[in-house]
Amino acid sequence: SVGFYSLTLISIFDFSKFIATFAVVGFLIPIKFYQTSLHFIKYEVILFNIMGVAPIFSGLFLVINFMFATNTKTQDFKIEKIYFEGDQNSKVAGVVLENNIYSDERKIVELADFNPTEFTGKPIFRVTLSDGLFGYQVINEKKLVK
Repeated sequence: SVGFYSLTLISIFDFSKFIATFAVVGFLIPIKFYQTSLHFIKYEVILFNIMGVAPIFSGLFLVINFMFATNTKTQDFKIEKIYFEGDQNSKVAGVVLENNIYSDERKIVELADFNPTEFTGKPIFRVTLSDGLFGYQVINEKKLVK
């Protein structure tokens, strides 16, 4: 769930709706099934659905969306400025693209593994996005190029 959440352009609110939906779907399975095959009591069934079924199925949803992505588009943008956020241990670099495009998508404009020497002489930011199977866009690649 966590790994593919960062590669999918989905808000945390929408993702939490998927987790809640899959938890509710887990509650539709009769409790007697859990009690006979897994020997769970009612409280364990609740914990199993919230901490097990919901994250697994929401992660599976994101994996399938990523694996069956089509309509790949590569776009190049000029970098207007670069900024750094965070402390020494978790410093994250971000870029402001021309016309402030993708400013609301932090997953695209933030670079976790950024080396400041890479920025010199590379004024273009390349983003490759695909349309996922369930309609959510997937980030295939983002990098600095000449």
